[in-house]
Amino acid sequence: MPRQPRLHLPGGFYHVILRGNGRQAIFFDNEDRDQWQAILQKALVRCRHRLHAYCWMTNHVHMAMQAGAEPLSDFMRILASRYAKYLNRKRRRPGHLFERRYRAILVQRDEYLIELLRYIHLNPVRASMVPDPSDYRWSSHNAYLRLKGSSWLTVDTVAAMFSSRRSGARESYSRFMAQLPSEDTLKMLRQGCPGDERLLGDDTWVKSVLAEFDAIERHGNLDRIIDDACKEHNVTEAMLASRSRSRRHSRIRAEIAIAATERHCATVTEVAKRFGRAHSGLSRAMNRLRDQNE
Repeated sequence: MPRQPRLHLPGGFYHVILRGNGRQAIFFDNEDRDQWQAILQKALVRCRHRLHAYCWMTNHVHMAMQAGAEPLSDFMRILASRYAKYLNRKRRRPGHLFERRYRAILVQRDEYLIELLRYIHLNPVRASMVPDPSDYRWSSHNAYLRLKGSSWLTVDTVAAMFSSRRSGARESYSRFMAQLPSEDTLKMLRQGCPGDERLLGDDTWVKSVLAEFDAIERHGNLDRIIDDACKEHNVTEAMLASRSRSRRHSRIRAEIAIAATERHCATVTEVAKRFGRAHSGLSRAMNRLRDQNE
């Protein structure tokens, strides 16, 4: 069964999960986590997304993200590829650091956002790493206790859901964290809705989101992806469709094909036909580009 297209809704809140390949470790010391955060900060600015909560575990990460205009896939590609290059150089290791596909569950704000916050912050406790979330340095829990985040962490939006007053928000958050969520809630936060694991919300909200997504997708077609790529790389579509064997042009075609297939705007065959290329050659170029980004 083909994978469903990712749901990109500007302003939407997502539970983003990225794991090490084969559940291997992705952080080995504090320097690694510091480097990850430095890369993340730059990627947030570049892609104009917001991070509302996080937890950096040993072999995976959890984030509560709010998407900007650019797809989350662009942000995750920058973050994962740059960190993987850093760690592979540091440890002199080859191969893929992360699983190929991160998870991103679009969460209904009013019903599940604060539940997601608690789920993320209690990860080290559930893993028996610490007895209390405040004992874990690498999550945003303590920032919510202080109601003060770093330059790349936004705490006010979710804190205001507990109380409009700062003192009340801090107290309500502490009480909320002291209560354990139900097993059903935990399952949904991990897996999304039973009918569509890309979403977490009630039936009415799910239907409205899918309708909105369909309307947005109709505008995110192959022509737009090609136009954007041509502008970014200062080339024309005619240059990409020429008989030239330029490696640069091959890479740009691969970028277009990856974006088009991830957004389900076109198949590899359709992109190859558009540029007068063989399916096999374009597929190889896509795999090379993915490997380089890893």
